[in-house]
Amino acid sequence: MKRVVVRVLLLVVVVLSAYGVVVHGLAYQVVGYRPSPRSLDPPHLAAVQARLPPAAARALTPTALQQFAVAETARRLTFAMKHNALSDPNKILDGQQAHCKMYAYVVAATYNQVAQQRHWEAACRVAYGHVYLYGVNLHRFVGGSFFKDHDFCVFSDQQGAYAADASLYDYFLVDRIRLRK
Repeated sequence: MKRVVVRVLLLVVVVLSAYGVVVHGLAYQVVGYRPSPRSLDPPHLAAVQARLPPAAARALTPTALQQFAVAETARRLTFAMKHNALSDPNKILDGQQAHCKMYAYVVAATYNQVAQQRHWEAACRVAYGHVYLYGVNLHRFVGGSFFKDHDFCVFSDQQGAYAADASLYDYFLVDRIRLRK
């Protein structure tokens, strides 16, 4: 029994260490930017604002808003690998299934509207580009037009520019991702 417990603990340590190594090595390179998303309509915006915790709503920072927008989008959508050209965040939320580009449009609309209401000098843009793991472009290993690039969000605020990906957060709880120059 003692050996089983030790092996299980060892396996957990190895898996968590490997996860940390992979997450640390992730980086996104921006190839271009998509058009700005439409604003959330009043019912969708009200649903977002209702989910902001009352204490957090007063003390919200751009970083906390980024984390909220990514987590809330991941909570409301389910990833689906189907090609769909929707860019209206309201229609995306109504459909509830989305791929990376659609996740990014919802995050950007959520973040930008709440930041604008607070008169912050902060913005979120929908970008497309490539995923790198320790300097290796992962797109060259995956064929097909669906995987030719990946959509994610680029946030800019007083701390600088950084990326976040709600579809990656949905599965692996990865919050921030480095941007390659």
